[in-house]
Amino acid sequence: MKKMIIPFIVGLLCLTSCEQILTQIGEPPVLGEVIFDRVTADSIVCHVEVTGGDVTDCGIYYDTSKRGVTNSTSKKVEGVYDNGIIQCELAGLAANKKYYIKVYGMNEAGLSETEVVEKTTLSRTPEADDNKYPETQP
Repeated sequence: MKKMIIPFIVGLLCLTSCEQILTQIGEPPVLGEVIFDRVTADSIVCHVEVTGGDVTDCGIYYDTSKRGVTNSTSKKVEGVYDNGIIQCELAGLAANKKYYIKVYGMNEAGLSETEVVEKTTLSRTPEADDNKYPETQP
């Protein structure tokens, strides 16, 4: 009988402790859709609204291949989190090239990622070379 009671009590203690830990950690961030703020011939600036938990680390994974956009094989750029918004800027990109992008945000409760989206940089033009030419296409 003692052999059954002790594991039962230990199991109850573990469940209670685990529940308290999960309550203290909170929830992982919830990310909205990727919104493109500016696209030029060599850069892309985007942002994502965050609800739920705060963000302690964020950024963007990108590649020229959709299959290449993974956490381990794609290029990564750190983002900035401020007031519920993750903002990321990709610079030094090739003109008139399609890029696949996935934004991530994480905290002590977990990692959240957006769906992979695609965006093509603008062709080289005098306006685009000024890096001030905003995207006018949908």
